[in-house]
Amino acid sequence: MEYETLLHRWFEEVWNQRRTETIRELLTEDSIHHGLSGPGGGTVYGYEDFEKFHADFLAAFPDLRVELGDVITEGAKLAARFTVTGTQTGPFRDLPATGKKVRFTGSGICTVKDGKCHEVWNEVDFLKMQYDLSPDTPDVE
Repeated sequence: MEYETLLHRWFEEVWNQRRTETIRELLTEDSIHHGLSGPGGGTVYGYEDFEKFHADFLAAFPDLRVELGDVITEGAKLAARFTVTGTQTGPFRDLPATGKKVRFTGSGICTVKDGKCHEVWNEVDFLKMQYDLSPDTPDVE
């Protein structure tokens, strides 16, 4: 399949199709991912650490879906915004399984090196995700 940009392929294959082999095809071995560990979390380094993050997130949200919004390309950088939806049926970090649905947004800027994502700065609304998972909040439609 032909994709408009590297990020279109990334979100469709890695997240929506769960094609884990695409991670190593689209990331440099020494890739750097800022902002994926939530508030106060550390940086994710390399495709092995990213594969663990990916597996943990999908284990917690097996029906996860990412809808890609705008993608802007400028030189060796790509920027995108996205919306994530899913149902938490497994634990994620210190959050036990809730059975609740989430809907939160994010954006990122990706620097491309040798045709692969090398450094990514993410701004993900993990606080909205935690709000959606709280037992006192209304269910997401």
